[in-house]
This record gives sequence, structure tokens and C-alpha cells, in this order.
Amino acid sequence: MLLTPKDIGTLVEHTVWQRGKVLDVTPPYAIIHFTSLLATPQGPERKLREDAPQISKSKVQSDPELDLIGNGKPKKSKAKAKAKGLVHHLDEAIAWFEKTYPNKFEDEKFVDADLRNKRAAHDVFVANFGGSRGQKLIDQGKHAEIADVLDALFKATNIPSTFEVKAVHKGLKKGEEAGTHVLESALAFIAKPDQGKFAALFEAIAQLPSDGGKVLTWPNITLLPFLADPKKFMALKPTNTELMAARMNFDLRYTATPNWPTFDAMQRMSQFLLQRLQTIGAKDMFDVQAFMWVTRDLT
Repeated sequence: MLLTPKDIGTLVEHTVWQRGKVLDVTPPYAIIHFTSLLATPQGPERKLREDAPQISKSKVQSDPELDLIGNGKPKKSKAKAKAKGLVHHLDEAIAWFEKTYPNKFEDEKFVDADLRNKRAAHDVFVANFGGSRGQKLIDQGKHAEIADVLDALFKATNIPSTFEVKAVHKGLKKGEEAGTHVLESALAFIAKPDQGKFAALFEAIAQLPSDGGKVLTWPNITLLPFLADPKKFMALKPTNTELMAARMNFDLRYTATPNWPTFDAMQRMSQFLLQRLQTIGAKDMFDVQAFMWVTRDLT
């Protein structure tokens, strides 16, 4: 099979690495993402010749794991462009934080920078959906009640933008059962986060009837797990997260379309950052995300 730029997004089969997705073709080479290589040190992407004899077009052109992987070369983001000019890397950012907020993560000025809102939203999630409460609402078909709580949660923090919040609000009001599907998928992912359940959460958010609004975004996909269990999950707000990855010299594998490899990389980076910030009092991902937020303009 001879790959051309028209084949970007096509699913192919490799005689050894099995199914993959063509991400880019710049003759005489092609970049292909192979799911079977996710755990390898080099990562899932391989650069092959456009006419590699091991490659053939797959008879299947839809795959739950590969459908989430973006097509083509990722566009250079504003965060990456800004990161080139970074002066303050992680150690310097921490030193600036300690100087700016003498009481560190308990400093009132820091807590007021939306951290208080996140903790309050966590309390709302636990009170309504924690334990078996969320599943009971689902089983009882309390679609309107679920939609109202979800709507309040998406409005409660600065993580989704105004446009993202409006898109979710419209989707929940037009399709209350769709909101129940979002909650059900989120609870399943929170209980056992894996690639398949991430794909299910992705699909549930995508199905909100938002009439073309900005609904399928990283903040909207990652908000509910973050609010449910801040010891475990981070919310991905692209610019902040990319800038922190640059400070840490960490390969986030970022693409604008939500996908499992980027989410997994973000989780690993956030856990490392939490461990680093625990030495100065950070308790959970709420503190870590707020640290990313207040240091975002430190260049």
C-alpha cells in the first residue's frame, strides 16, 4: 500500500504491530499510531516509509481506541509558543509561589483564586452523586435532577470556559437523558479509569445536543472525575497544563481532541507534580491545578 496525504486518518494493519492510524504523510515517510505500542519506551507512533510492505489498509475503519486519536500534525498551540520563552521552570515557579503566597496552599489570597469554589463543587458532587447516590438517581430515572446538578457543577469553577459551560448547559436542557448518560459514564470511569471507559465518557459528552457548541473539549471531559476524586484525577485545561508540562520538560503528547494517551500522560505528570508540591503543603489535585493557574503568566 502506498500512503499519500489523502490517507491521513485511515486505519491500517501492520504485519507485526497490528492495527494503527495514519497521523501524517510527508513523502517519503508516514507517521502511524499503533495501539499495541502504547507501553513501549518509544511510544505508539512510528515513522515508516510511505510504501512499507508491512502496511495494508484495514478492513475496519472505526476502532474505539484509535477513533480518539487526532488526525494530522497537531497545530502549534499558543501555550507551546509561549513556552519557548519560559524563564521560570518548575523550581523557580515554586520559589516564586512561596514568596508570593507566604502561607503557601493555606494562603487566603491563593485559596480565593477559585480554589474555594473547587472544594465547594467537590462537596456538591459527593452530596449528590457520591457512594451509591449517583447510581440510585440513574436507576430511578431522575433525569431532571441529575441534569440540574451537573449544570451547577460545570458552572462552579473556572476550568471550563464560558463557551464550554454554555454548550454543556444547552445540551443538558435539551437532552436530560443525555445528562444521565454523562453521569453514568463518568461514574464508571471514576470507579475504574481505563482506555475503554475514557472512550465511553468521550462519547457521552459528545452526544450532548449542543447544536454545534463547544462541548467536546478537554475541560468538559475531565471536570467530573476531577471534582469527584481530587486525590486521583486532574482536570486538563489546555493552556495551563501545556505550560506546566513545558516547565517540567514533560512530553504531554497533547492534541486538541481528547484522547487516552494525552490523558494518561497528564495524569502521570500531575501525580509527579503533586509529590513535588506536597513538600510545601499541597494536599490534592485541587491544589496542583490552582498552582498551575496562578503560575501561568510567570514567564
